[in-house]
Amino acid sequence: MLFGMLKYHLLMLVREPASVFFGLGLPFLMMFVMGSGAEDVSEVLNMAFPLYVMIAILVLTLLDSSLSHVHSRQIKFLRRLKMTPVKKSMYLFSDFITRLGVLLVFTVVFSLFNVVVFDLDLVGRNWFSIIGMIFLVYTMFYVLGMFIANVFKNTRTASSFLNIGFWGLLLSGNFMLNASSLPEILRLITENIPTVFATELMQSAWLGMSLFDGHSFIIVFGIIIVFGALTAKFFKYE
Repeated sequence: MLFGMLKYHLLMLVREPASVFFGLGLPFLMMFVMGSGAEDVSEVLNMAFPLYVMIAILVLTLLDSSLSHVHSRQIKFLRRLKMTPVKKSMYLFSDFITRLGVLLVFTVVFSLFNVVVFDLDLVGRNWFSIIGMIFLVYTMFYVLGMFIANVFKNTRTASSFLNIGFWGLLLSGNFMLNASSLPEILRLITENIPTVFATELMQSAWLGMSLFDGHSFIIVFGIIIVFGALTAKFFKYE
């Protein structure tokens, strides 16, 4: 059964190849453009690498996995699945590891790309910490996306909120060019969204800094616990 669910999720992954290809290809293009025009390439790599991995995470969770779940509800696949021995835990687990596998492949290829093109130095990196934080951040956005995909009864509404969530998270927080120029209330919001805490964790791991100096680790872990429980509670087969 697990193999069958993995196959299904892989098929859903390539259901919209253009959006996934664009989303995973965008970090390569952005890194190449920034790296080619930068005077200090090493500094650009150190600051930008975690952010571009974040883009891949957002694409695979909010735009791919969660929207695919909404599509599965819409075409009544999950209603039929409910009549089989496949439990929702297996459905979610197989979906989770399918996209995680794609993310890990992306990270390896993206790292090699930067080694070949920009002589990225991978020596001395704490890869246990880096992979651990990538996993933690991926898990956070996965449960956030799945919560949105399930909490709304209407699939069209769920799809709209997922798209809004993706672009909102992508363009806010550390992705904002000059958040300090925003009005106070907007600045307060952009400085306290999940993307900010996730980026801080990934950059700390990438730069070999402590992961526990601030509150980011606790907040990210707390979001995973809360929204993981809410996803299980609100999971909808139809």
